[in-house]
Order: sequence, then C-alpha cells, then structure tokens
Amino acid sequence: MRSRAVATLAAALLASFVPRLGRAQDKSEPWAFRLLAFPTYNGLEGFGGSVLTGWRAPARPGPVASTAAVEITGRLSTSGTRGAQVAFDAPGLWRSWRLLAIVGVDRATRAPYFGVGNDPIPDSLETPFYTKRYFRYSLTRTTALVAAQRRLTGPVRLHAGAQYRHYRALTLGGDPTQLDADLQAGLHADTGSFDGLELHGGLLYDTRDEEASPSRGVFLEALAARGLAGAGDFRYTRWLLGAREFVPLGEFTSLGFRQSVELADRTLPFFIAYERMTSWRPEDGIGSPTTLRVHLPGRFLAPNRALAGVDLRYKKLDVPLPASPFRLWLLAFADAGWVWNDGEQPSLSNLHYDAGVGFRLQFSKGSMFGVDLGMNNDTGFEFGTAFAFGF
Repeated sequence: MRSRAVATLAAALLASFVPRLGRAQDKSEPWAFRLLAFPTYNGLEGFGGSVLTGWRAPARPGPVASTAAVEITGRLSTSGTRGAQVAFDAPGLWRSWRLLAIVGVDRATRAPYFGVGNDPIPDSLETPFYTKRYFRYSLTRTTALVAAQRRLTGPVRLHAGAQYRHYRALTLGGDPTQLDADLQAGLHADTGSFDGLELHGGLLYDTRDEEASPSRGVFLEALAARGLAGAGDFRYTRWLLGAREFVPLGEFTSLGFRQSVELADRTLPFFIAYERMTSWRPEDGIGSPTTLRVHLPGRFLAPNRALAGVDLRYKKLDVPLPASPFRLWLLAFADAGWVWNDGEQPSLSNLHYDAGVGFRLQFSKGSMFGVDLGMNNDTGFEFGTAFAFGF
C-alpha cells in the first residue's frame, strides 16, 4: 500500500507540471503531443511491444537530447512481462540544470536468473531454456526516482539523486528453477517483499557533440551510491567509474569506445545486483543492448562487474534537421566483460565476449530503434531489438 501511494502521488505531481512547464518555456511554442510504438524481442521474453506517448517541448540545436518531455510508457511481452511508467525528463529546460523524475511499476513474470557469478549454466540451454522456466523468476518493482545535475564549469557537472523501490521477488512455483536450487542450497535468503532506498551522487565530464549518437568527444563519470538501512531494508555502498570516447574517422564514420567498472562493498540481494548504476535513467542486467549486446538479457549476475566495448559506426542516411535529425546508422561492434562476487578476485579466465552487426534508425535527438545480431561465447548466435547505441 505504501509503494502504491507513493507512485500515485508522484504521478499526480508530474501530471500537474505539463501545462505549467509548457507556458514557462515559450507561449508561442506549445509542447507537442507524440505517440510511438515499437516491437521488441529478446531470447528471454520473446516478442512484445512498447508504447510511448506524452508531451515534448520544442527541441533546440545542440548536444542535448531535448529541452524537456513528459512521457507515459507501457510495455507488454508474450512471456507476461508488463509495465507502466511516467517520466519527466528535462535535460535542457533550465540553464545549467538537468532534472529527471520517474514513477512506475513493472512486473517481470520471467525475470532472468542464471545463478550468481561466472559459473557455467548447470544444464544445456538447448531444450530446458526454451521449453521450461528453469532460469527465470518473478520480479515486481515499484519505482520512484529523482535526479538532478548542475553544470559547475565548462563540461563538468555535479550529479545527485535518490531512488526508492519496493521489490517483490518470488520463485515461479511448479517445476523447480535455478533460484529454487540456490535457495535450497542456502545461497539466498532474499526472496519476498522488501523496500530499498538508495542515494547517489558524483561528477560527470562531457564533451560529446551529441548525447544519443556522438561522433566526437569524451564522457567520464564517477558515481557513488548508498543503500540506507532503516529507510529501506538494505545497507550497502557501491561505486561506478566509466569512460566513453568517440573518434571521427571521416564525415560519415566514427569509432566509439567504452570502459566501465562497478564495485560494491558487500554481497547484494540478487535483484539489486541485477540493477546497474547509471548517471541518468535506470538500466538492468549484464547481457542487454547496452552491455554485452548479443548475450541473453541478465545472463551474468554479481555485485561487481567490468565492461568494455567498441563500435564502428557508419551514417548511411542523414537528414540534418538541427533540432530533430533523421538518420540511419550501420554498425559493427564487439563487447567484453566479466563479473565477480564479494571476496572473489576478478579474472580474465571468466571473460565473456560477443561481436556482431546491427543498425539504428534515429528519428529525433534522443529516439532510436534498431536490431543487433551476432555471436557470443555462451550460447552462440543471438539477436534482439535495441533502443540506443551500446553506450
């Protein structure tokens, strides 16, 4: 009840901002209503779809994705996963400030759980994976998140935020699953319902020419997060160090590089270890379109992880509208990463990697849709949809 009340109140507050912010920006340029629908696919959830609607302020030239937007998003998949979210995202509405507020609920009836660490899957993926629910569990999350960034000087920004989540993590019942096996072995005691409150902050350095599809510049981030016991059920500290570099090779071609390390001071509940640290919108899973791109979603799980990747991007089509470009990108990529548990030393012998090709259709400063396909060293060939570049 408490999480539902928080989400309802926050949604009402966000809705009240829409006309007020639209008038505050420019009476002659009203916020535009938009409606977008995308198909989705990955090896865990199967086919599905996402619908995005809401209001967007008139975009401006420059690297910022848009001046502001109020978004209402819904998603549904054939596995039964579903969710709804309301977001107020304002990276450029006020000078030197960026604000983000999100409330939402998502229920993954087939959330990924392959065990914790780098051990190989104890059974073949060929039959059990696609016909049974062995590597899945049920996860419901209610989220309320706020974040703010303030430009200090030049490309340096200060970041601060807070996230509340109510979790309900349960085994599926019926046929045994990997999570059932780990519970019986005494590896976990963190199924059930829990509350989590996390505060985070840090510094960012950003010289990219664009945020969604950069061709030059660097982006550096150093973040720390603290889970508060008392206000929530978990106490922990974790850190993120990340770097992304972009090098133009010509008018239409560029290289992108990414390196990141996430560390935690103790063992985390598996459903919190599933969440990655970011400096803006939440993301999940090692094995996803923004990590190891053609591995299964959430394939690798641990409180500590390291990632590296490289993109070769070619701009096949470019309609250079200054505020809302339309582009078709072709790309080739390779990713590598590994995870490790508390007290364990990271080792390159546990390296996971993939390589492949894909495309991105970009139809505004911050909106993309694409497909990746390639080979990995875990399950072989995979493909899936993506809504951003890999970094």
